[in-house]
Amino acid sequence: MITGIVNADFEPIIPLSVYGTLLTIPVDEADSEPPVGMSLMEGYQLTMQIFEGGQVELRKVGTV
Repeated sequence: MITGIVNADFEPIIPLSVYGTLLTIPVDEADSEPPVGMSLMEGYQLTMQIFEGGQVELRKVGTV
C-alpha cells in the first residue's frame, strides 16, 4: 500500500522512499480525458481524506 498526505493547499502528495532517498510526488488532477497513468491504477482503490494532514491511500483490491 502507498500512503500520502494532503498539504496545506489541499494538494495530495505522496512521500516515497526509493533506495533510501525520500521523494515527494505531487498528485495532479486534469479536467480532461483520464491521464495515461490512470490505467496503472487498474485493480487498486484510491482513498483520500480531503483536509490538511489527511491520508491518501492506494490499495490493491480483489477482482471487481
